[in-house]
Amino acid sequence: DADNMYFIHPDECIDCGACESVCPVSAIFPEDAVPDKWKNYIEMNKVYFNK
Repeated sequence: DADNMYFIHPDECIDCGACESVCPVSAIFPEDAVPDKWKNYIEMNKVYFNK
């Protein structure tokens, strides 16, 4: 459910990686390192910001 997720704005992210180490559930990865089981969330993030 999108209401229970945080989203990373692609235009604001500078790919510094600072958010990765502070994410309380270790859910942030560089796009090229997203585990296969989480790749569907890349598209969800895109859809969220293209509303």
